[in-house]
Amino acid sequence: MRLRVLGPSRLRRALLSRLDSRYVTKPGHRQDLKDALWEVQMLRREVVALRDEVDRLRRIAAAPVKPAAAPRAAADPKAAEAHRLATETAEAVDTLLQSEMRIWQAIDDLSARVGAPGRAG
Repeated sequence: MRLRVLGPSRLRRALLSRLDSRYVTKPGHRQDLKDALWEVQMLRREVVALRDEVDRLRRIAAAPVKPAAAPRAAADPKAAEAHRLATETAEAVDTLLQSEMRIWQAIDDLSARVGAPGRAG
């Protein structure tokens, strides 16, 4: 809705240009929403890839250790330390991914409630 005001055209143009520069236009807002949705989808794909990597690392860590390798791993403190750090890192990344998934689920829930335009159903 536009408000019509009588006044000099120069003043009207100055006022409208000032107002237009302070507010986002509908097409600009729509583009911002599309960009944000694209970024969310990219991050979702990254989270899925990271989740797959964590699962792969868990399968490797859960694989039975060959009997011949056990004494060698115990004899090499660097290997034992590297394994411990890798396991802790995998657990930390898993916790981070679970938290991130909760955040994205909350975002999806909120966008479903709001009815975000351009949302893939």
